[in-house]
Amino acid sequence: MNKYSSKAVKTAATIGMSLAMVLSNAAPVFAAEAGNYDAGVCKNVSVADIANPTATEKEKCGQAVYQAIIDKLDGKKFDTITLDDDLKVKNGAGDSVHILVAIKEYDAELTEAVKDLEWTSTVATNVSKWQAAVAGIEAYIGDIKTDFDDDTKFPVADSKLKVLIDKLDGEWSTIDSDAEYTAAKASLKEIKDFKKDFGKYLGTELEDGPVNTAGSVVLDAYNALNDVIDTYLGTTDDTALGEFVLAFDAILQKDLKEEAVDLAAKISKKSSKSIGDVLGSDYGADDFPKMDLSKSTIIKNRMKSIKDHDSYDRFKDEDAVINILDTYEELLDNITTTKDVYKSDEYKDYTTKKVAVNGETTKKTVKAFVSAIAASGKADYTEGDMSDDLAATLNLDQWEILKAVKEEVIDSVYSMETKKVGKYYSDNSDFLSTVTSSQQTTFNNNFASYLYTLVDKEEGKFGYDVVAEHMEAFEKALAAVTTDIAKLTPANIKVTDKKLLEAAEDAIYELGNSKGDFYFNTTKDEEKTVRAAETKIENLREAFDNLGVTNVAGWYDMGNGNWGYNNEDGTPAAYKWVASGSDWYMIKDGKMLRNTWLATDGGRWYYLDNAGKMVTNQSVDGCWINSYGVYMSPSYNG
Repeated sequence: MNKYSSKAVKTAATIGMSLAMVLSNAAPVFAAEAGNYDAGVCKNVSVADIANPTATEKEKCGQAVYQAIIDKLDGKKFDTITLDDDLKVKNGAGDSVHILVAIKEYDAELTEAVKDLEWTSTVATNVSKWQAAVAGIEAYIGDIKTDFDDDTKFPVADSKLKVLIDKLDGEWSTIDSDAEYTAAKASLKEIKDFKKDFGKYLGTELEDGPVNTAGSVVLDAYNALNDVIDTYLGTTDDTALGEFVLAFDAILQKDLKEEAVDLAAKISKKSSKSIGDVLGSDYGADDFPKMDLSKSTIIKNRMKSIKDHDSYDRFKDEDAVINILDTYEELLDNITTTKDVYKSDEYKDYTTKKVAVNGETTKKTVKAFVSAIAASGKADYTEGDMSDDLAATLNLDQWEILKAVKEEVIDSVYSMETKKVGKYYSDNSDFLSTVTSSQQTTFNNNFASYLYTLVDKEEGKFGYDVVAEHMEAFEKALAAVTTDIAKLTPANIKVTDKKLLEAAEDAIYELGNSKGDFYFNTTKDEEKTVRAAETKIENLREAFDNLGVTNVAGWYDMGNGNWGYNNEDGTPAAYKWVASGSDWYMIKDGKMLRNTWLATDGGRWYYLDNAGKMVTNQSVDGCWINSYGVYMSPSYNG
């Protein structure tokens, strides 16, 4: 048991003492003083009548409060703050209060602030979240407008929590009936929900226990309520929970493998009890038929068997039980998802959207185009031949539709997998376990089998993989003759552009020659683009071959006082120091730097004069540079 566990009487007494301390030390609770803008974050708001501020004045005050809170959060998420964080702003009385308290005091002003149309939706969302947190705390604990910064002050009077504590100190000090048990379970859920949604602001989940009274009272009440419920259910509650979870988890593991459930099997290696022992006489083998993960009825019946068990109400809020049910729910979702993919836009485009087909005057759906290749009737026409022909004739519009339906539909229904045996791959593909027979029929009727057949056993490629590999290379070739060289002109081409130029020349052949790999993939518009690119590439090649003296190694005059520098292979130096006599020069992108400060990776600063020479032993812009050319400081001179 943890440090807060105890018998009901002892715990109730502890809560009573905590509550007495809370109430005896509680600061007076006052309602927010409307219009008190002469102090705190709103003191600079000009208010004509402080007692009756206008909507505009409230708006300005609310904006000031919002900004003050955002500044205090300093990037922290509001959901992560607790009363223990030192996040305070000035309230209307000029006192420093926690931002939760400020949110309550300036509730009307914050509401007015978000009405400003110039404020973003993010602001409105933040304010709504803040106000909801304060309202949530007050709904369970009481008026939040008090001094939370003092660990002894905590308002619980007339709150839901106070009512619960009174019951724990009185009629619920022991639970004597099923009616009281049902009511106590409802209260336990209520306090669990509070702890989950708003208890974090009190700091009730701290590793070493809460350090403020607010958190302590909430946590003590939660543990006390758990204690009296456990006492009513019996001291073997933990054992019963463990057996319940182990029994249904053992069934789940068999179900996930679609194996038969044996009620005589032990719930664990260390237990003497079987699954049937835990489930009781109300359950028999007929209640647990062999799982078929494509049958939603069987999955739903498994979930029903858990919920119908006598102990379910006792354990339904336990994480382990919730996780088991969530797993079955995911299996149901998988079946639903598979059904839904046949309603997706990607599937609709594949089966009904008609697009232009290269070399034909009529438009076709991609489904019809893919199927026509399979039905071409050639002698000895293998599925590998089909995928090659599809790859060689598909255009980019068709490819985008095929790729989308593969990712959205095929992958959701059918798993393309291989297993390597020796030097070759074998086909281990199959429909997913959640796919029903009718869904399999829909799949087979709409997707040509060569797409999901292993056509290359040496490389382990399916028909679709062959098509994808070809189309990705086609897209790369198109880019090589368009976007990749878009900024190149005969006037600006450089030696470093050699690879781009050569890639473009290779791509032009594959795209524009009838013997090229991608000749039949291009549309009429793309053919025009390729022809225009061919002329441009020829001009770029001529200019490249005539780069002339800039191809030599070392220094060359670029005119206007500028000098270039090439490496020994004639390529422009990217970034290096070059010595000439006793002087040093910096080359960047093949050009000498002039009249500029230079920061190196080591954090040193240098200055290069009008001639490009590194400056030494002098002051530049009031900064002293030493004999090594390194800037020291404005005052350093030796």
